[in-house]
Amino acid sequence: MLLYYLLQERFLFVASPLQVKHTFELASDFEEIFLEGSEKGTIHALLIKAKESQGLILYFHGNTGNMQRWARVAEELTTYDHDVLVVDYRGFGKSHGRRTQQTLYDDAQRIYEHALNYCSEMELVVYGRSLGSGLAVKVASDNNPSKLVLETPFSNMIDVAFYRYPFLPIRYLLRFPFRSDRFIGKVTCPIRIFHGTRDRMVPYKSGLKLYELIAEGVDHNMVTLPRARHSNLADFPLFREKMSEFLDS
Repeated sequence: MLLYYLLQERFLFVASPLQVKHTFELASDFEEIFLEGSEKGTIHALLIKAKESQGLILYFHGNTGNMQRWARVAEELTTYDHDVLVVDYRGFGKSHGRRTQQTLYDDAQRIYEHALNYCSEMELVVYGRSLGSGLAVKVASDNNPSKLVLETPFSNMIDVAFYRYPFLPIRYLLRFPFRSDRFIGKVTCPIRIFHGTRDRMVPYKSGLKLYELIAEGVDHNMVTLPRARHSNLADFPLFREKMSEFLDS
């Protein structure tokens, strides 16, 4: 029990650092960004340009790797005619600083405010994937973006951790609960949730639980992808069809 408490960051944030001098190779034009975060942290992000842009997607990625991987994933989203601003969390890639739930929330707000240098809120889409859904929901609840996209989201991290470690008193051990279930009801913009029924990382029922907490009157829909797992949703035509439909609306 004590071991889990001490090592939970290693389980939750499977981060890979990058040297500051590391260079990225993308087919699209991009801009590298460094911002000052709270408590002397550094936030690293890439702004990846679409050939024809009708808005900007602020992309909060999953819990593994670094910008080397996620820049390519983000670049694929430019095919929906949106620029993409993708950010690495503290300890990932070139971002660094003391990592707590609050510093991550603060960084998410900081990068949201920076995104408004490139577009208006009416053109800004907040997108959270897996772990990143916890940050996306929080920042969308505190601001007024045009849309919120959640890919394989959880209702809270307690649910996910209990699914993996049912023998531990997770509620009392977890320092990063990411209570999206407490914030999603405050989001007023249109919301789309994408989740696969064969997801073994974040159970489908956790995403469904979050969906059911969305406020009445908010434009929302949950796109269920039968047979989709945690990391292959973009391979399904239904995902691409519904994503394009939502972003074009």
